[in-house]
Amino acid sequence: MAEERQLAEYLARCAQGDQKALEELYVQTSGLLYGLCLRLIRRSDLAEEVLQDAYLRIWHRAGTFDSAKGSPLTWMISIVRNRALDIMRGAAYQAERHTEDVWAGQHETTDPGPLQEATLGSDARALEECLEQLREEQRRSILMAYYEGYTHSELAQRLGKPLGTVKAWIRRGLEQLKRCLD
Repeated sequence: MAEERQLAEYLARCAQGDQKALEELYVQTSGLLYGLCLRLIRRSDLAEEVLQDAYLRIWHRAGTFDSAKGSPLTWMISIVRNRALDIMRGAAYQAERHTEDVWAGQHETTDPGPLQEATLGSDARALEECLEQLREEQRRSILMAYYEGYTHSELAQRLGKPLGTVKAWIRRGLEQLKRCLD
């Protein structure tokens, strides 16, 4: 994957209307972002829709990216995650998901599928190594928020901790991840 400064440059060029920069940004990040979509939504058709919507939002909002507030990839992941959460909160998705969960509970496996194996490149391994360096509550909160789709409020309720505590765990954990990955 491209370095953070290259991604930031692509975003700056997108903000100026450079379509080639969006293409380059897509080439560099779409595999990782699609993997995140698929992990959150668990349906390839909806994951593709979320990814397309997310890149449209990235294109339109590129001028709002501020490198002082975070890395380009973190900013893009937030857009993807928020769009996926929007889809997951929809009534039709919830009804379908319930049916799938009942069936999946009978056939559950923890082994990664072929698509997951393909998306586990060096970037994913680096992320896994950095996640292992976090405190347990930080790692768990980040994974539940970004990979399972829980909002901060839902996490606080589920973990039985104050909202501010959960937000702090996530914020500090993401800061540590950024330092580790840089």
